[in-house]
Amino acid sequence: MAIPSRWRKLLNDLWGNKSRTLLVVLSIAIGVGAVGMISNSHVMMERDLYSQFERANPHSIIFYISPYPEELATSIAGNRDIQQAQPWRTTSAQVLTADGGKSGIELNTAPDFENIEVNRFECEVGCGVPGDRQIVLERLTAEVLGVGVGDTVTIEMPDEKQYELAVIGIVHDLTKVPPTLFNQLYAYVDMSTLRWMGEASYYNRLDVIMAEKADQTEHVRQVAEDLRVEVIEPSGYQVATTSFGFIASSPRAYWAEDQIQGILVIFNVMSVLCMLLSAGLVINTISAILTQQVQQIGIMRSIGAKRSQIIQMYVVSVVVFSVLALIVALPLGLLGAWGIASFMASYLNYDLTAVNLPISIVLLQVGLGFLIPLAAGLFPILSGTRISIYDAIYQHGISGSGRRGTLDQLLKQVRAMTRPLAMSLRNTFRKKARLAFTLITLTLSGAMFISVFSTRSSLQGQLDEMTRYSEFDVSIALDPGIKAQSAVREALRLPGVDYAEVWYSANGVIIYEDGSEGTPVLFRSTEDEGITVDPRIMAGRWLETTDRLQVVVSEDLIDDEPDVKLGSVLEISVDGISKDYEVVGIVSRHISLPTIYMNYRQFEKVSGPFTQGSEVRVRSSVTSLGTREQQEATAEVLEQHFKDSYLSSSTAQTRADLLDNISNAFDVVLIFLVIMATLLAIVGGLGLAGTMSMNVLERTREIGVLRAVGASNQAVRQVVLVEGVIVGVTSWLFGAVLSIPFGLGLSNAVGLAIFSSTVPYHYSLAGMVTWLGLAMVIGAIASIAPARRASNLTVREVLAYE
Repeated sequence: MAIPSRWRKLLNDLWGNKSRTLLVVLSIAIGVGAVGMISNSHVMMERDLYSQFERANPHSIIFYISPYPEELATSIAGNRDIQQAQPWRTTSAQVLTADGGKSGIELNTAPDFENIEVNRFECEVGCGVPGDRQIVLERLTAEVLGVGVGDTVTIEMPDEKQYELAVIGIVHDLTKVPPTLFNQLYAYVDMSTLRWMGEASYYNRLDVIMAEKADQTEHVRQVAEDLRVEVIEPSGYQVATTSFGFIASSPRAYWAEDQIQGILVIFNVMSVLCMLLSAGLVINTISAILTQQVQQIGIMRSIGAKRSQIIQMYVVSVVVFSVLALIVALPLGLLGAWGIASFMASYLNYDLTAVNLPISIVLLQVGLGFLIPLAAGLFPILSGTRISIYDAIYQHGISGSGRRGTLDQLLKQVRAMTRPLAMSLRNTFRKKARLAFTLITLTLSGAMFISVFSTRSSLQGQLDEMTRYSEFDVSIALDPGIKAQSAVREALRLPGVDYAEVWYSANGVIIYEDGSEGTPVLFRSTEDEGITVDPRIMAGRWLETTDRLQVVVSEDLIDDEPDVKLGSVLEISVDGISKDYEVVGIVSRHISLPTIYMNYRQFEKVSGPFTQGSEVRVRSSVTSLGTREQQEATAEVLEQHFKDSYLSSSTAQTRADLLDNISNAFDVVLIFLVIMATLLAIVGGLGLAGTMSMNVLERTREIGVLRAVGASNQAVRQVVLVEGVIVGVTSWLFGAVLSIPFGLGLSNAVGLAIFSSTVPYHYSLAGMVTWLGLAMVIGAIASIAPARRASNLTVREVLAYE
């Protein structure tokens, strides 16, 4: 059966200009593939991460309590507001590594490992129930240590005594933060093993699930307070602090759920933007085809073709573009989703159970793959086919000379400009509508690229801001009962330590006017000079020696309690004793528990007559901080000396390690943002390549004239290449300006996703300069193929061109 002429023409157009077809198909495919990649990786993550987390039966809230017996947990479990209560003992120790070093490890102990009710783990290899002198390792811990079932590990307890334990099992505990983020390892031992290692038999952590509204913050907080006041403290035990779990902001939530959801929203927005940018290339391509085929349209109309038939033909061409793009986009999106999901599964320590393409994602990609290109192409199709038969047939030339524009007049005044450069400039701005779409694509790509760099600078700035409150070389927590003077004296005895100070802390909670509890806070104070804290005063002033009930609060408290301002009076309870405090200053965010600073004399009254130091901070110099190597050397000496002096059984932490731990939280986000920005840049480059190809095609006669008057291949290539670079530089100018609001929005969005708080905005000049170089490279690369085609045209070919 013969194919109708209009469909033969359609096929000839698609096949006759394969490079143009390929550019459009790739552009649409990248946009659709990006949407599928992000959406499908989200589906895989929700399917695997959250289902596996639910199997762990996560807690509503965690109580950290002074040493208590199992009977207290039994009593709480019988409360009508409580569904389940699981006692745990956590013990800090160190494990010897294969290279002879040591790593901090948390030993977890439960009364009955076979019947864990809250925060369960799953056995993967061997047995998940440790016996006497045996240990079970969390799987990432086993991977870090390089050990397996049947091996032995050496545990060093706070008294420096070492014990060899047999590894009898490896488990998967999704409730623990992976050591890839924070350098903390996890293991499980029974109480008999702890006693053998010199520890007393008690529990110090209680994981609780509420009977009703177990995932509602206000209800959980209220029940937790009732338990503290009515059950735990009357039984003779103190609640040190309560937590939903690491950085989780709501009960029974995965510890990084808010961060994951926020980041996925950002990625979805960027993937949709990528899809919209690809629509710009569709508009340019269809417009160029219609402009190029004006006379063909007139001829078809003159021999009886209806406008609706011509519209149908070009609409079908867009559909063909979409079909071809979907053939590429569906597997491309699946491959990308597999990569992201695999990386996140490894990074967050969950299992990726399957890689598939749900029908919902297929429908989403198919819908976007057809609707957006069709919507983009419909306007140029309708406007291009509206021309009359007379005008279509008797239009002479595709890029007629026309009158000289303002740019031509300006270029004429520049005497020193070479003719090829002047021609490149004129050609750049000849097709203004096409240039506009190309510039929009490249400008948005550049704006997002620079915004990613600005986001990194902003996060780095926030990191620097946070470290203003950690201006030490090494910090180490003190054991209970240790006096500050003893810790400072012993620290100053060490070589390389020029300054030492002790910081005190106490947990409190804001009390509202109706008597209910509000935001938990952390009181901090020092009786020393306090040079390890360099506060940035956002409002008001810093503490003065004459202050009594005056306090300085961090902006973290303002985020949680928006009504707090200078002059506000806060009622805060510490260990059940409430006092009113006046806010006289506000300092920058710590991105942590809301912090309140007060003078030491008042802190003594708050915390009682036997105030003990929380941590000692040391510096190698009063005026400057040491290098990473110096900090590590000081940490090793300080930790050993404090153990020998029975001042601390904790692991010393260097400032460098603290910064590494914090920066790990957003490094992965930045990697994915760079990937998305790169995809946007690729779409922009494809758009420019398509534009340059169309420009060369439309200027075939002009190129022939140049060749006829003796222009060399190099000269012709130069005209096209310079034009592409000019477009790239022009888009850079617009992108640099647009990146300011884009960067501000992206920085705040990422800050909210990671820290649950906006971050100070820092514009990245390095990002702007980097994009300038990339824009020029993209412009040049996008013009190479069109430039080669232009230089290969012969005079005979251009004379035959219609």
